Amino acid sequence: MAIYRCEAKSISRGQGRSCVAAAAYRHAETLHDKRQDLTHSYERKEGVEHSEIITPENAPEWSKNRETLWNYIDAAEKRKDAMTAREVLVALPRELNHEQRVEAVRSFVREEFTSRSIVADVAIHEPSARDGEKQPHAHIMVSDRALDPSQPNGFSAKKDRTLSQANGIETMRERWCQHCNQALERAHVPLRVDHRSLADQRQAKQAVAADRSRPQAEREAAAQKAFLLDRPPEPKIGPVAQQMDRQGRGEQAHALRDALTVRQDRAMLQRIMEQWRQIKGLVRELVQAIGEQTRQAIERLTPSPALAGGLDRLRTAGVELARQDSMADRLRQAGQDLQRQDQERARQAAERQRQQQTRQQASKPSRGPKPGRGGPDFGR
Repeated sequence: MAIYRCEAKSISRGQGRSCVAAAAYRHAETLHDKRQDLTHSYERKEGVEHSEIITPENAPEWSKNRETLWNYIDAAEKRKDAMTAREVLVALPRELNHEQRVEAVRSFVREEFTSRSIVADVAIHEPSARDGEKQPHAHIMVSDRALDPSQPNGFSAKKDRTLSQANGIETMRERWCQHCNQALERAHVPLRVDHRSLADQRQAKQAVAADRSRPQAEREAAAQKAFLLDRPPEPKIGPVAQQMDRQGRGEQAHALRDALTVRQDRAMLQRIMEQWRQIKGLVRELVQAIGEQTRQAIERLTPSPALAGGLDRLRTAGVELARQDSMADRLRQAGQDLQRQDQERARQAAERQRQQQTRQQASKPSRGPKPGRGGPDFGR
């Protein structure tokens, strides 16, 4: 199942981080940070399937060398707490092969960054997920400064504030959704992703279900989809919980357990909806058959046992329809109960995470961050 994820993070000196170290980690390379005079080596890291620097047209040669590029970007920022880079994380569909994923990322980067003269450093990772399949995703590291050959340091004097604007990240999320779906369409994969929230998706499906000008089958499918979308979002499984799971300590990862519970509830709702769809189809066929028999009997205008039997069956069908309506009410009530349970689990997970963070912060020694930590932020 194709999943959607697109988010932006910042890398700043104020966090004790280095953009050179982050680039070394993302690409499993050894890079030397000139400002700190530190060498960051992550060549033993596994899971990097593709590494590429995508530059605008007529970009200088130094921008195509990773170590030089990130040292230049770091040197362009003077403040001791400066934000030196941004990182965009996107999930890649499993349904695409390696080449199709790479091309989807390239097309997105060209439209979103190099079109504004911003260099993008791309790393595609494919670690293993819980189900044994790959979990492909891309790390796209960029600077807020566009290339400018007229400046002594090679970068524009003013920062590009696109991702700092109120709708900048939302626009970027929508564009990645478009590129992802275009890649799925080119690969003849029927699945699609959606960047909107569950609430917005559900509202759109409800509008389709209420539109009487649409075919009945389309309206019913939209109503079923709206029912399945009436749920809280799946809890986020952070890198710590993922690492604990890989180490065989998944039961200790509260966020992981909560997410798995939500997935089980969602699967149960889907089974309920499928059973309801089958029952509804059988009842509709029964009513149509009885109606046809009754119509034929009335046209003959001769009382007969068949007519009386048809009327009895029609009354029975009416009782069955009423029973099915009652079942639908129970299904809706079950869905609401599950939603309340999901919300309570999400609240408890957030409280546990808050308490864990409080304990971790209380146990940390009061010293500054260690130099050269570029750390994983997503998956592996």
